Amino acid sequence: MMFRRMGAATVTALLLIAGPVRAEVVNRIVATIDGEPITERELRRYAAQHAREGMSDGQVLDAFITDKLLDKEVEAKGIKITDVEVDRYIEQVKVRGRLDDQKFNEALAQQGLTPEEYRVRIKGELEKSQLVNREIRGRVNVTPEEVQRYYDANKDRFAVASGVTVRGILVEVGPADGSDAVAHAQSRAEEARAKALAGEDFGALAAEYSDGPGANSGGVFGTFKQGEMDPTLERAVFSLRPGEVSEVVRTGRGFFVLKVDQNEVGGHRSLAEVKDEIRERLYGEQIEKRFEDWLSRELRERHSVEVLN
Repeated sequence: MMFRRMGAATVTALLLIAGPVRAEVVNRIVATIDGEPITERELRRYAAQHAREGMSDGQVLDAFITDKLLDKEVEAKGIKITDVEVDRYIEQVKVRGRLDDQKFNEALAQQGLTPEEYRVRIKGELEKSQLVNREIRGRVNVTPEEVQRYYDANKDRFAVASGVTVRGILVEVGPADGSDAVAHAQSRAEEARAKALAGEDFGALAAEYSDGPGANSGGVFGTFKQGEMDPTLERAVFSLRPGEVSEVVRTGRGFFVLKVDQNEVGGHRSLAEVKDEIRERLYGEQIEKRFEDWLSRELRERHSVEVLN
């Protein structure tokens, strides 16, 4: 694919432009695909709905171009998703989120979307997913030999801890607490975890944030063997290496942030136990690599893209 950039202005300068000047430039062409223009208005709308925190201007534009190229490929291959398939997907979203129609529509409104706009987006995403399945997934295969090599090279990943010394921060939630209190508790736990990951002293954080045991003693919970902890906490704890901090874990008591100080290694999980886990990991890595190769070497080479900065 011909992919050229010309000029020096940033792609999303439109976000900083106000008043009459903004009105004059909002439809400036920022790129073309096969001669078809992409305007600042389109890019701004895409950024508002799709851009993630930390994405640069160039990354937003590249993501938009990729979506456009995928749309072209979907159309060229005649891939169609039916309304029934869209309905089924949306119902699954509601079930997973435990949302009725009103709460679902409120959640969409918070994202600046109407139900109709959301349906259009989901239809497009499902069509692109089907395209990727055709072009990528069917051509990826993980062999038993690859699984064995990964296991041999990464055996430490499958060490089994017979016991762990755990420190933790518990932000309690009572059974009668409302949604606002629960959200506040989760926010405090996320804040404590972020500070721990940034290198702040875990013991000091426990004293500041924790409602749990050992809050004033460095946050020490104790040393536990498998089967001695709440199953939800145990799954989190026994997946950590010494010094690692867990995700925020929700239990009936509230929100936990856990840190393992010491592991007592009791052996390794066998290849038979972990082969499916390894195969899934390698499969995901191969899918990602093949997708990037397909975008850059096959799909993009069939189109002419110019970025007009």
